[in-house]
Amino acid sequence: MYAIVTKDIEIASRIIQEGRVAAFPTGTSYGLAANALAGHALQRVRNLKKRPQEKPLSVFMTETLWETYLDLSPQERIFLQQHAGAALTLLVQPKAALAHLAHDGRIGLRVIDHPLMQELADSTQLPLTATSANVAGENACYDTACIETSFPGKQDTTYDLSLGCILGGGTLLAKNTSTVAQLTQSGAQIIRQGALVLHTSSPA
Repeated sequence: MYAIVTKDIEIASRIIQEGRVAAFPTGTSYGLAANALAGHALQRVRNLKKRPQEKPLSVFMTETLWETYLDLSPQERIFLQQHAGAALTLLVQPKAALAHLAHDGRIGLRVIDHPLMQELADSTQLPLTATSANVAGENACYDTACIETSFPGKQDTTYDLSLGCILGGGTLLAKNTSTVAQLTQSGAQIIRQGALVLHTSSPA
């Protein structure tokens, strides 16, 4: 098998720190994690997914890194804490280190909603990509077999584009994608309705 299927966080963390990509479970489907600070790692994600360069990539990170990489308003911080563990991606302003991922001045911050997702964020201490583990335009993956089919290993190539490992979280309960929202003065604006239903009358 070209990719390691493992439950060992340290293996997945090491692969990410080497600039490669690890699949991981979220509360909705499997995702692809790579170091969001490294251009070559981001390119690996785009190559794997066959994703257009202009399409933005969302990120996730442990809460202790918010101050380093994000310019959150007090309302956004409260909103994120209120929705901890929810299937939510909030559009927020990045600081300079993540500005390369910004679209219209904002990036999508995916709320951590799976224990292995949290462990991966804690272990790497990096902002990580949170894009879904599927080729662009294809269905999301809810088990490791789907990921192996979607991303077959590329053998005998000069530049190894294979998926580094799959952090196995078993078969996930199929859910809708995360809800994408942005806070405005009038409350939470829904950009994409997903699994989480938000009350939009107030940001707090």
